[in-house]
Amino acid sequence: YTNFENVPQAHKKLTFVGAKNAKTQIVVRTDADGEVSFLIPRGDSYKIMCESLTAPFECGTTPFVTPKASTGGVNVAFDYTRAELRGVTFKAGSAELVPSSLRTLDAAISGLEKNEKARVEIEGHTSSEGGEEYNQKLSQDRAESVRNYMITKGIDGKRLSAVGYGYSRPKASNDTEEGREQNRRIEIKVLN
Repeated sequence: YTNFENVPQAHKKLTFVGAKNAKTQIVVRTDADGEVSFLIPRGDSYKIMCESLTAPFECGTTPFVTPKASTGGVNVAFDYTRAELRGVTFKAGSAELVPSSLRTLDAAISGLEKNEKARVEIEGHTSSEGGEEYNQKLSQDRAESVRNYMITKGIDGKRLSAVGYGYSRPKASNDTEEGREQNRRIEIKVLN
């Protein structure tokens, strides 16, 4: 388990969640070299959840583990100083949070409460629909909306900055609706 600079992530928790049965969960902790060995039930593939500042986030998947498999390995690369707050959405064309977003935000707030010295940047991102100026303002307003929610829940505003990036940092193609949906997102980046 490494970050994107190939630095081993020592003593980090990884959770493997079965694709067929989400109740099948294997929790492991990496050693000083960022490695771990363990037995995993066969006949399934697994979503890999990595711990981060705010909450566990999906950081990879395993291939299907065949019933006759004997050994195998998976390399995981994840930057725990950044996290996309999946599930945080807004009403169309506005910075008003959709109520279903609050569960994800509350999990992020819980992580910030546990890491009292962490300062974070809340990043707003949009798709390319609409003009550049419109999306820049919308992404800034959305990042500010998340920041304001966190402040109302007790996080010191001095620990939080909000930056809108508009559509300047796409994560997928803006040529398809699926890609545009992935580009509309809120991310948190640890600054210290």
